[in-house]
Formats: sequence, C-alpha cells, structure tokens
Amino acid sequence: MSDNQNNLRGLKYLVIFMGVLIIAGVLVIISTIIYRINDETLFTSDNSDISTPTNIKLPDNADISNINSNSETLTIHYTIKGKNFIGIFSIKNGENIKKFSIN
Repeated sequence: MSDNQNNLRGLKYLVIFMGVLIIAGVLVIISTIIYRINDETLFTSDNSDISTPTNIKLPDNADISNINSNSETLTIHYTIKGKNFIGIFSIKNGENIKKFSIN
C-alpha cells in the first residue's frame, strides 16, 4: 500500500510540473506575440539608400509571371511565345547577370 501511495504522489508532482510547463509556454507565446505586434521595425523600413529607379530591359512581347528580389538582384520569371525564362538582373545598374530557359 505504501509503494502505491509513493507512485501516486510522484505522479501528482509530475502532473503539477507539467501544468507549470504548459502555463509557462503559453505565457512565452503570448509575450512573443505582443512583442512582435509592438515592434515598429517590422512595419517600417529604411529607404534612405534607394537611388533612382533602374531600367530593366526585357523583350517587348515578354509576359511577366513572377518577380522576386533581394538586396543585390532582381529575378524575373517571364514567358515569350510559350517558352518560360528566368532572368537575373542587377538592382544597381539593371544589367542582365544570367538568363535561364526552362523547357
């Protein structure tokens, strides 16, 4: 009987400990959400280094399907007469860095 009571007491402490962990986890999630909502840097960007627009030269009959960019390149997915192409251009000067044909 004493062995059974010790097992139940250990189980009781384990359940309490797990409940505390769940409450702590929920508090961390809520505080992270509140922090991200109040963080102004997520909603504003520093556009002070943006210069004049860059002209990208594509064929006249190109049908653009997707555009992606990072700090240095602009990737354009486009179609000409049913053939798919991907062009990678420099943001600084508009120069075509690489062109891929997708068959």
